[in-house]
Amino acid sequence: MKPRLTLFLLLFILGLVSSGTARDRPNILWITCEDMSPFLGCYGDEYAYTPNLDTFSQKAIRYTNAWSTMPICAPARSTLVTGAYSISLGSMNLRSVIPQSPKVNPLPVLLREAGYYCTNNRKTDYNFSPEGLWDENSGEAHWRNRPDPDQPFYHVVNFQETHEGHTNSFRDVAGDDIAPHDPARAPIPPHLPDTPGIRNIVAHHYDLITAMDAFFGSVLADLEADGLKDNTIIFFFSDHGSGFPRYKRWLYETGLKVPLMVHIPEKWAHLAPQAMGTTSDARVGFVDLPATTLKLAGLPPLPAHQGQTFLGGAYEKLNLDAYNFGARDRADDVEDLSRCVRNERYLYIRNYMPFRPYLRNSVIFSDTKGSVREVRQVMESGKAPAFIEAMFQPKPHEELYDLWEDPNEMNNLAEDPAYAEIKADLHQKLNTWTLEIRDAAFLAEGEMMRRGAHDSIYDMAQDPKRYALDTILEAAETASHPDTTLTQLRTLAHASDNAVRHWAALGLLGRPDFYPESEPLLSELLTDRDPSVSIVAAEALLTFNPNRTDALDHLLTRLEDFINTEPAYALRAARALAEVGTAARPALPRVQAAFTRIQGPVWGRYANWYYPMFIGMALDKVQINLGVEIRRY
Repeated sequence: MKPRLTLFLLLFILGLVSSGTARDRPNILWITCEDMSPFLGCYGDEYAYTPNLDTFSQKAIRYTNAWSTMPICAPARSTLVTGAYSISLGSMNLRSVIPQSPKVNPLPVLLREAGYYCTNNRKTDYNFSPEGLWDENSGEAHWRNRPDPDQPFYHVVNFQETHEGHTNSFRDVAGDDIAPHDPARAPIPPHLPDTPGIRNIVAHHYDLITAMDAFFGSVLADLEADGLKDNTIIFFFSDHGSGFPRYKRWLYETGLKVPLMVHIPEKWAHLAPQAMGTTSDARVGFVDLPATTLKLAGLPPLPAHQGQTFLGGAYEKLNLDAYNFGARDRADDVEDLSRCVRNERYLYIRNYMPFRPYLRNSVIFSDTKGSVREVRQVMESGKAPAFIEAMFQPKPHEELYDLWEDPNEMNNLAEDPAYAEIKADLHQKLNTWTLEIRDAAFLAEGEMMRRGAHDSIYDMAQDPKRYALDTILEAAETASHPDTTLTQLRTLAHASDNAVRHWAALGLLGRPDFYPESEPLLSELLTDRDPSVSIVAAEALLTFNPNRTDALDHLLTRLEDFINTEPAYALRAARALAEVGTAARPALPRVQAAFTRIQGPVWGRYANWYYPMFIGMALDKVQINLGVEIRRY
């Protein structure tokens, strides 16, 4: 036989084997929803009416310790589609559009290469472009559109009914056939005020959950009608906690804990670690879902995957039963940086910008959001309980909660000497994890984007020569600690690494007690060649001395210089102008002129949903602070 013919036959046979293998794989269906804590009947919530999901739970594994990686959508979804933490990818800041690394191949790409038909209906929101990831990505995407009815599929469907926008504005997407929940019976968590307004909002949220449950049932009905139920593995989960204060955007279990249920049909029972209709207390998270999905499809994980499989057979990487990790960074236009770790009993949080309250003076936390309005009204009444006041105050630099004794995370034990050993152990675990996964967020957002521009933030952060994370993390620990001295911050301010100098500036911004002694050092940092450093220094100078017109001019110049070229710097400057309040009054004409450069159709104000929207939100807040009436959102 001629060599060319032998090669042809070999490739033909391999093609048949490959095709046969693909056809013999299970279909995989992800059904997701937005902004919903485990408020389901099958999770013990007696107020919820979720008959379809409750029935589904009787034929699924129900996970009781499932975590999102971040308490807001785009960063969490970037982990769901890649299997890497968003803080490793550089996708931790909301809608920031990062360059992708070829080392982190998205899940649908890997499944398509293995013969799956991959469709998404329809939300992406990954913080990077979804182009080329899916066979179909639209509101019409469906497994029914695959050209070969025997081809295995991976289909993602997302329900938006429970989103905070619907919940807080009483947008009715439930339909006339949904019996409304009685506000008088609404379960009000102890960290929200029990007001008539909150009761109505919570009841409405549950109405929307019931509507979502009905849509969930319709997807299963389609699967049944197509005769595919016996060959399809079904996941159900939400992207993070519900859209209330101290839930979404907050780094507590209220923000991170999600419902997760997985049904594995009898044909594929060997892929399940336990029987359907049972519960699992395993600590699973979004970072585990891509590797697990690949395993169910008979495919290996990527080296860049930072989770592990919890179905289909395990590979050893992390101790699945030991820890959940979580992160919070910029949400909307509001900068922050906190990290957390949870073991079986305790939740530890390290806040690296403790001077930033959770409820900030920003558009996203305005009175147009119903639950925020209720909280603000209680605060303004002069009779706010301590848990409400805490939302508006600087955060402690450390938090520790005993979730067995205090499941609502109300009693911070971080300063209790009896828990010092537990706190120290969890702090060390958190730092070890931070270094292992190469958390890129210890760079200022603009600097991170700049350092990763030539390849990707992920590739940059993995290289210790380009990103000295151990040194920078130590600087962040020092700058954010309440016992740090001005002498220590002065040393950091003269470091050769501009990321260390940035932490020095943040440390000075968070210490008004060092002013006016710190003014010469801040003035020095105002001239720093790194815009991230100089912008923070300008904010600090204006915060402590509203007459520093040179600092105000610097913020305006940074805004104007970068608004259309490096918008992360412009956003940080705009937010600084919002933070300084009435000290920005002389800047109003230039602020309004800058706003015209990011105007557009989104909400009738912004050019798009990415940096222009968040820069615009910050500039809107500047104008509101100065008495300008802005159209309500």
